[in-house]
Amino acid sequence: MAPSATRKIGIIGPGKLGSSLAATLLGRAYDITTSSRDKSRRHWLRSRFPQATIVEHYARVPESADTIFITTSDSAIQEVCANIEWRPHHSVIHCSGALTLDVLDDAKNAGASIAGFHPLQTFPFDAADHLLHGIAFAIDCNDDKLTDWLESLATELESQTFPIQGETAHVLYHASAVLACGLLAGLVGVSAELWKSAGIERQSALKMLAPMLKSTIEAIQTDGLPDAISGPYVRGDIQTIRKHLEATAEDNVDT
Repeated sequence: MAPSATRKIGIIGPGKLGSSLAATLLGRAYDITTSSRDKSRRHWLRSRFPQATIVEHYARVPESADTIFITTSDSAIQEVCANIEWRPHHSVIHCSGALTLDVLDDAKNAGASIAGFHPLQTFPFDAADHLLHGIAFAIDCNDDKLTDWLESLATELESQTFPIQGETAHVLYHASAVLACGLLAGLVGVSAELWKSAGIERQSALKMLAPMLKSTIEAIQTDGLPDAISGPYVRGDIQTIRKHLEATAEDNVDT
C-alpha cells in the first residue's frame, strides 16, 4: 500500500510522545496499533484508547499496520528495528531528532520505506494530542511518496516541515532544541532559586515568573532577536549589572 493511502498506523513505544501521537491520530480517524510489555501500561492504553489495538510485544505491531512510528528512546530504535520482520509494503519512521536513517537499515534492507519525522516539541504529559498541532517537524527521507505523506500529515496538523539530512545537521539541530527547551527550563529553575533570599519558595517564584516568560517568548516570535532582548544589558545599566554579578557570586558561595 502506498504511504499516501494508509490509515493503518503502528506506534512502537507508547510513552509520552507515542501516546500523544496515538491520541492525535485516533482523533483523526486513523486505525492505531500499539504495544507494551508492561501489563499496567497495556491496561492504561486500553482504557485511554478503547478503539485502538493493543498488543503485548512490539514485533506484532507491523502485522496490522502499514506505517509504523518508532517512538522509543533513541538508544532503543536500532535494536527494535532489528527485531522486527519487515515487509516491502511497510513504511518505518523514527521520531528522533539526533539520529539519521542509519538506525533503520534493517527495515530498509527488507525493502521497507524509511524516514525520520521529529516533532520540534516537548512532551511532558501522556496522550497530549494538542502538543502536535501548530509546530514544526523535521523530515529526513529519500522516498518521495513517504515524504509527501509525512508533509500531508503535518499539514493536517496545521504544522510546518523542513528537511534535514546528515549526522552533523541532526546533532546540531537537536542540540539547539535541547538548549531552547530542557536547558532553558533549568535556567528558569536557577532564576527562581534566587528568590529564596526574599523568603519565597521556588515553586511560588516560578508561578510569578511565568507571565514574564510568556511575554519574552511572544516578543521573540514577534520581533526576533536581538530586538526581543530587554533589561539592563540592553539599556547599558552597568551599575545594576555589577550588583547582579556581586550578589549572585555571594549567593553561590553561601550555597
